[in-house]
Amino acid sequence: MKKSSKFIFRVLSLVLALMVVLSCAVTSFAESIEDVPYTTYTYWEGYDNKTPVKTKATHKALGTVEGNLLGIGAFTELQHMVSHDGLLYILDSGNSRIVVLDNNYAVKEQITGFDYEGERMEFKGAMGIFADESGLYIADTLNKRLLCTKNGEIFKIITKPDDPTIPETFDFAPTKLVRDDNGYIYLLCQGSYYGMMVFSETYEFFGFFGANNVTTSFSNALKDLVTSLFETEEKHNASVKQLPFSLIDICIDSEGFVTGLTGTSVGQLKRFGFSGTNILIKNSEFASTSSNSFNFADYPVSFVNMLSKYRVSLTSSFCALTADNNGYYYAVDGTHGRIFMYDTACNILSVFGGGKQKGDQLGTFISPSSVCVYGDDLLVSDFSTGKITRFSMTEYGKLLTTANTLTVKSKYEDAKPYWQEIHAQDKNCQLAYRGLAKAALKEKNYDSAMAYAKSGLDREIYAQAFEQARNNFISDNFWWIAIVAVMAVALLVVFVVQSRKRNLVLIKNEKLRVALRTTVHPFESMENIKIKKMGSVVIATVFMLLFYVATILAELKGGFMFKINNLSNFNAILPLIGTVGIVILWTVANWLICILFEGKGNIKDIYCASCYCLLPLIVYNFAYIILSNVMIPSANSPFELFSTICYLLTAVLLLLMITVIHEFSFFKAIGTAIATVIVMAIVAFIVFSMLTLWQEILGFIFSVFNEVTLR
Repeated sequence: MKKSSKFIFRVLSLVLALMVVLSCAVTSFAESIEDVPYTTYTYWEGYDNKTPVKTKATHKALGTVEGNLLGIGAFTELQHMVSHDGLLYILDSGNSRIVVLDNNYAVKEQITGFDYEGERMEFKGAMGIFADESGLYIADTLNKRLLCTKNGEIFKIITKPDDPTIPETFDFAPTKLVRDDNGYIYLLCQGSYYGMMVFSETYEFFGFFGANNVTTSFSNALKDLVTSLFETEEKHNASVKQLPFSLIDICIDSEGFVTGLTGTSVGQLKRFGFSGTNILIKNSEFASTSSNSFNFADYPVSFVNMLSKYRVSLTSSFCALTADNNGYYYAVDGTHGRIFMYDTACNILSVFGGGKQKGDQLGTFISPSSVCVYGDDLLVSDFSTGKITRFSMTEYGKLLTTANTLTVKSKYEDAKPYWQEIHAQDKNCQLAYRGLAKAALKEKNYDSAMAYAKSGLDREIYAQAFEQARNNFISDNFWWIAIVAVMAVALLVVFVVQSRKRNLVLIKNEKLRVALRTTVHPFESMENIKIKKMGSVVIATVFMLLFYVATILAELKGGFMFKINNLSNFNAILPLIGTVGIVILWTVANWLICILFEGKGNIKDIYCASCYCLLPLIVYNFAYIILSNVMIPSANSPFELFSTICYLLTAVLLLLMITVIHEFSFFKAIGTAIATVIVMAIVAFIVFSMLTLWQEILGFIFSVFNEVTLR
């Protein structure tokens, strides 16, 4: 009894201890969820499309700033915020006031209007403010003026300048403004497509700056030309034209550059140089390009696939922008109420904040209107609720920004311990893999650099490390490599010489010999297929399937430096259609076309000869697997030449096939090949349309069935 009671007591003690530990863990987990009530994620680059991945929170919501809690009445129509010299200026546009708070979020002052030349000037409906040592500037939108104030008094009112460069139809309705270190004011006007208006330090109009020009494609230009030929001048001039997108918000970044925000689908962030052009550079693999073609916002389909199981179209549109003193931009998505954090190299650090129209939960918004960095806090105002949400950077966020700042400044070794800590906390941080790869490359630890670079999908760093590792291997083993190479060449020469002396026949199957000789002796092989009937459907089918297998292997086993494979999205059906499907479609289409042109070939000969012509592509795919794993992209010119030769050779062989099998002239064979390709395109379009129609019909049938069964 004693032993059993002791055993029961120990078991109960153990269960009680486990319950305490679990309760603590659950409490801790619950607290972490309450601290961050939204999904924080980032984007991985390197795949065909940037891929969203959940990551550790970089910011957490601390609370809200509300007019009622400050004892000054609710905010109405929060439009803009700006901070300067430890003070926060809040534009409460609906109440025609600017509320000034100190660093403890206590009310220091309320500005409700100004007395100017015997007139009371209010600014209800104003949309933007800016403050620096020169004063407080108010973009009084409805009254179409810019109020320049200092110490509670107006010292300058800027209205529409009388300048011939300004169109008569231009609406001077200021919305946002900034003032740089040289005293130049950059002013946005509502609906303006001309860029920013620039005023000197003496408030003289200098002109427009940073216009967002329209980019057109060849197809659009051709369409415009054709329509102009068939439309009257009045109708053509009245047609809808593509207009440049106007700037929505602007800020001064940590290096003093004016950075703007547009409502375009790509190139939303623009950092303007002295000439007014975008100098923000996207550092891509093996090249650096302008950010004009980079999408800073959510990628709709991937975004939905990660966060929900429903495929709903989500189109992001930024509405507010700010920058901190450490080189980071914060752009607010007005569609979903999320905050995107980027550095000056267009690297995304995180996307955080709650979704739009999510109620009053802390960290969420209904209609975000502006964003501002105030001390260590990031503030986001909500136009509809009249609340300002305070975000603070988490310890993980501080680690991330510290490591990334050092990496952007090329201090890779200094950043290494920070990246190691980040990698230990969050395996989903792509920047950590890339930062560690750069540090390992700097330390000449090439194996680690390649491992981290491959994990972080950084082909450029991988190629640099691989090149150094390959060169070191060749240098250390040069004599062994040379001896083996010489012996291999010697053995090959001896084998060829002996084979010719003894007339050795390596391939005894005559039909297989015809197939393999197609590339080097095309006329002879084609004549053997047509006249001597030496074409084999079995061998041709093996060639076709080998082409499919080689394509799959090249897709999956190709070198990382040349292609990043996303196995989760890999679909073997598409390569099957692109190889086997194309060969069969080519065979049938060519047979039908050649019947109309009185061709002499039958479908068996066309099929066999066409499959034999695939040999150069089969060789290329297998060579690609080997070469892409030993060559680097910067030295792939011979590789690209070999690829071009293989594709051209296949095309020439197909033309010769039409010439010999159907007994056509060469030019008639070219016309027949073009007609065959056209028929293939028509058939593919019809099949695609039928599949789409059947999908719609099946979807309708299933929806009707669900309605009937559920009701």
